[in-house]
Amino acid sequence: MPMNSKDTLTLDPHIETQLLEQFDIQPEKVKPYLEHPERLSTFMDFRVDFAFKYILGHKRILLKLINDILPVQVDDIEYLSNEIPVMSIKEKRATFDVICTARGTSEKFIAEMQCLPDADMDDRLLFYGCSLVHNQIERGDDSYLLRPVYVLCIANFLRHHGADVPPGQFFFSYQFREASNPQDSLTKNLQFFFLELPRLQKIWESLETNLERWCYLFRNLNSFVETPPDQAGFEDLFSIAQTGELNENGISKYVTSMVTEYDRKVIGEYFFREGRAEGRAEGMAEGV
Repeated sequence: MPMNSKDTLTLDPHIETQLLEQFDIQPEKVKPYLEHPERLSTFMDFRVDFAFKYILGHKRILLKLINDILPVQVDDIEYLSNEIPVMSIKEKRATFDVICTARGTSEKFIAEMQCLPDADMDDRLLFYGCSLVHNQIERGDDSYLLRPVYVLCIANFLRHHGADVPPGQFFFSYQFREASNPQDSLTKNLQFFFLELPRLQKIWESLETNLERWCYLFRNLNSFVETPPDQAGFEDLFSIAQTGELNENGISKYVTSMVTEYDRKVIGEYFFREGRAEGRAEGMAEGV
């Protein structure tokens, strides 16, 4: 049984299969929410793994995200398996949060949620993108004609930037360019985009663009007590993101994912603080 019964917004079978196979339910953590569903927020936390896949697993929502944020206009997409086949047993598998291809143009799109900073995050995203580039060419092909690959990372933390980056900038795009002449692009067939959620400091009523609204919703969707009067074109998202629209299995998996994510966040922030404290102590000991 699909986790969303609405005819106009259907969860993609690829995503539904992933959700059913992932998130082993932890009964002791789920039971209180099943017995008292009022403990759940009205809307899901977009940053939670289950919610991220579930919401973007509806084609109209993901299409809107792509067309609102990325430098493309796509009419239709097809979801792909979130694991790219490898060429040999020595290769590491690439497993994505959400991946799709544009029908007709074969452009590939990866959407990843990253709640905590990892030392190898940029390298991992590069590996993901290159995997999709590599996968386009098969033995016997006469040319290396590639289709664009777009990697979008939703970062729920502040990344490191140069001093010239304005404090209010929250969207960043990267591609291969000539070092001394940034206008000279080597290729646009592999591009990376980062939406840094904490860098947007506005309330819903003051948002001016859909880019700002996406940034706000990724970080604050679960803070809405009810659907806002002005949904600003996000009616579909507000409709399917309600926890009350999930069946019992969906609630169980969402809660399991939510509790796991919150535990990981607490642990991650603890070690991040400890690491910074240790670094400061070492610096003081060395007279830095």
